[in-house]
Amino acid sequence: MEISREIGDIRGEANAWYNLGLSLENVNRESDALGAYRNARELYQKMGLDADVQDCNDRIERLSQPQTPVVSRRGFWAWLRRLWRWLRSWLRQ
Repeated sequence: MEISREIGDIRGEANAWYNLGLSLENVNRESDALGAYRNARELYQKMGLDADVQDCNDRIERLSQPQTPVVSRRGFWAWLRRLWRWLRSWLRQ
């Protein structure tokens, strides 16, 4: 990123920001990834690269939506049974 900025390679800097966002997203650092995608989007907009701007917008939108935990019905009922057994044993003491 630094080198791209020093030599005036805006596209390289934007790509570096975007790739940093991907890496941060992979290690569950969503807020940092959002910042990286926003930096990349700003640079892509300056260059008029609409497809790359849209890629950033898609990533930002996806990260901005609340994540719902994936719980299967089977897993929920198994958890509830274990909880009920524990509660019954605790009440009997």
